[in-house]
Amino acid sequence: MNDTPVPSDAPEDDVVWFDDVPRPVVAIDGPAGSGKSTVAARVAAALDVPHVDTGALYRAAALACLRAGVDLTDGAACTSVVVNARIDRDDVAGRTYLDGEDVEDEIRGPEATAAVSAVSAHHGVRSALTPAQRRAVADGGVVEGRDIGTVVLPDADVKVFLTASVEERARRRGGQVGRDDLETITAELIARDDADGSREVAPLVRADDAWELVTDGLEVDEVVDLVVARVAEVTAGVDPDEDVQRPTVDPLTARRALPRVAVVGRPNVGKSTLVNRILGRRVTIVEEKPGVTRDRTEHRAEWLGRPFLVVDTGGWEHAASSAGRDHPVEGMSARIVEQAEAAIASADVVLFIVDVTVGALEDDERYAKLLRRSGTPTVLAANKVDAERQEALVHELWNLGLDEPHPVSARHGRGVGDLLDVVVAAMPAPPEDLAGAISDEDAVPRVALVGKPNVGKSSLFNRLLGEERSIVDAVPHTTRDAVDTMVEVDGEPWIFVDTAGMRRRYRTGEDTELFSVDRTRAAIEQADLVLFLLDASEGIGEQDQRLAALLRDAGRAFVLVCNKWDLVDDERREDLEKELDRLLSFAKWAPRINVSALSGRGLRRVMPQLRSVWTNYRRRVPTRELNRLLADAVAHQAPPRRGQKQLKLRYATQAETRPPRFVLFTNGTLPPGYKRYLERELREHHDFTGVPLLLDDRPPAQRENKRERRQSGR
Repeated sequence: MNDTPVPSDAPEDDVVWFDDVPRPVVAIDGPAGSGKSTVAARVAAALDVPHVDTGALYRAAALACLRAGVDLTDGAACTSVVVNARIDRDDVAGRTYLDGEDVEDEIRGPEATAAVSAVSAHHGVRSALTPAQRRAVADGGVVEGRDIGTVVLPDADVKVFLTASVEERARRRGGQVGRDDLETITAELIARDDADGSREVAPLVRADDAWELVTDGLEVDEVVDLVVARVAEVTAGVDPDEDVQRPTVDPLTARRALPRVAVVGRPNVGKSTLVNRILGRRVTIVEEKPGVTRDRTEHRAEWLGRPFLVVDTGGWEHAASSAGRDHPVEGMSARIVEQAEAAIASADVVLFIVDVTVGALEDDERYAKLLRRSGTPTVLAANKVDAERQEALVHELWNLGLDEPHPVSARHGRGVGDLLDVVVAAMPAPPEDLAGAISDEDAVPRVALVGKPNVGKSSLFNRLLGEERSIVDAVPHTTRDAVDTMVEVDGEPWIFVDTAGMRRRYRTGEDTELFSVDRTRAAIEQADLVLFLLDASEGIGEQDQRLAALLRDAGRAFVLVCNKWDLVDDERREDLEKELDRLLSFAKWAPRINVSALSGRGLRRVMPQLRSVWTNYRRRVPTRELNRLLADAVAHQAPPRRGQKQLKLRYATQAETRPPRFVLFTNGTLPPGYKRYLERELREHHDFTGVPLLLDDRPPAQRENKRERRQSGR
């Protein structure tokens, strides 16, 4: 076959490509009606590379066979015609030539369209056209087709597999050809999918290294933007808006490299209020009484383009003896002080808060002396300067020997920007090898420890981290805020979040506990995985059931941890089994671990179980395999009738992971019992241990309403 390109009078593109960067080769596959041609042409234009219309080449081959009068089912005859034909394609002008004749309009006609499938099914024809397709993108380009990523261009720089639900593809195809018989078009596409997937020559198969993009609900512009962004990520330098590709670094290394700013001071001087002001949102508990903050909590912040970690701490305090001498506090207060001092020891900058309305007290002077000896850069903030009349009080704080005191009002935001300027100036410079680096903390699994008060969450949290990160006390509600920490376990980064216990009822007026409950709920919503702790030595109560239902409704994967197992006797074990079976039957898919956080018994099983559930949480079932599985399930047990109508499951696709969500396209609403049957079938064939499965059915009325809302712009 002669593949010499035909000259074109079209003007050259004005976009200049990087001279030292090769143009990418992008291969786009996908089933019929997925929009390959439209997207490929738009992506090529966005990247300023040629768009090779392989469909036009096969249409021209079909037209050549028609003109030669050969039997279209005769592979040898069709191959001979194509090899001896001169098929040329000018992708700039958008014209196709057969033996020098412009046949662009003719190959789009019904005769060539009807013949192209039969001709392209011959191995010899595809082999004859493959070299031409490869040479067309020798200097970069975008090519689409059924076997582009697997046969024609297996070494393409970027492979994209476009797909969509058969209902969505039918809607698009109907719009293109002016038909509104969507059920008929849907049946045609299903038959085409089956044929394309089962054919011996060039079956439709997603390449192992292809990026699958499900385009349901996306406009063409959105799909093009996503593909162009993918090319920019995979191919160095293809993004004209960014001359230098920014280095990436693992999230744990990036987190450790951030400067740490410890916010310290006496109780009730406004530390947590200032932390919330710096972060621009309420993340720590604030109340008009001392001792509300107990654990030290870390939060990522940014000022003037400099990211850093803000560490909120509990209040430093000493107590006086009956003899009038000072001595350190004891009990829980002592552990709060230990947490604050640990934050200072690991800090790059200390932000020392003093209440200007009461002046520098004896404790402030004691702590200022300690900070001067530590050698850590310290910024002194004079808080509660809410108006000009308090500014005169700031000068008294010079006596602390920590250089200039900076007046601020954490409550109103007054002076906070100037204070942050000073804090950022005191930070150490970032490491040269991490300058400008980016990390993706969203890829790090986030694990929340949840349970009722005094069930052992903080003890387990400290065991997992290998340090006393959360304060542990026999008094319930020791933990009041959500304490999160990123750690490395066997070379992998994990984020663990210790949460406050949730009681069934909290006493009137206890805003602290109310906010603790809200923070726990937020921690569950933001988590990927949950360690749900039960006190195995006690009966499962209503609050345990409420927490389990909250986890189920939030769609979180979780592991059931029966703590205090060292206190369980044989009789209690039998009762526990019955309670779990009766009260938590809806979560039978959750794995169970028996541990003792106090002694460490059984803890070695926690991380392997979390890794397994994390894998299941991200599991994706290929669309073709999913539909085969559900077709077998329907054949074994058909959906029930609803009145005079037999319910049918037409198609299914997995729309999301984390957690897995499956969309079922039906002709009516499936009853809950049948969806539970389909869920059991999915779990039998794929490991979804520890993961809730979401099955959303889409009856025709619901799909039509969604389409109307999209068209009306609502």
